[in-house]
Amino acid sequence: MFLVLAFATAPFAYDGSLRPGQTLTINDVNGSVRVRTGDRLAIRATKYAERSDPNEVAIHVENRSDGIVVCVRYPPEASRGCDDRRSDGKHNNNNDTAVDFDVTVPRGITLSANSVNGSVDAVNDGPTDARSVNGSVRVEGRDVRTATSVNGSVSVRVLDRGSGRLYARTVNGSVDVSLPPGSGASLVAKTLTGGINADGFTVEHPRYGPGAHASGTVGDGSRQLSLETLNGSITVRR
Repeated sequence: MFLVLAFATAPFAYDGSLRPGQTLTINDVNGSVRVRTGDRLAIRATKYAERSDPNEVAIHVENRSDGIVVCVRYPPEASRGCDDRRSDGKHNNNNDTAVDFDVTVPRGITLSANSVNGSVDAVNDGPTDARSVNGSVRVEGRDVRTATSVNGSVSVRVLDRGSGRLYARTVNGSVDVSLPPGSGASLVAKTLTGGINADGFTVEHPRYGPGAHASGTVGDGSRQLSLETLNGSITVRR
């Protein structure tokens, strides 16, 4: 029988304020990022590891004129700030500590939620960008602008029929976009090895080989969609 020991620290907590129009940026390295809309800003994070000491990993919260930046730093760079250019902030130096964020944001803020190794799940009514390298990305809101992954599926639910631009892309995984019924949209979508199912749009397939391409405009074309995956399917629902 194998015994696996896990090390954890007391949950990290930060309560602050953001005005409408300000930006919250979260840059995680190993771990998930979950964001929901509420009445105020509340950042909670849990650090845990199987072999390393989570206390060696630092969570920085930096107040800026345009908002707040949150980042995770690993030793020997744990004391360095989020903008320290001596490191890209993505190397964990064999420290297996993961940091999971659970965040509540006030309405009207701009959100940038990012993880290198972990999922991003965000609900926000302001402008939203969400990115992961190794993990799924799920975003819901009125103004979702970017949702990308390299190894993971991407799912976007747009709640507003207004204008805007959405760029959703992954390399290995599916891309799924849902728009409100009756939404006007223009679409450019392509996949290298999967299929495309796009309500109201023309889908073309190559004469030989896999893959598909879709383009066109429905309604007033106010929502501009640019969707792409290399290895996976694309679905657009209206």
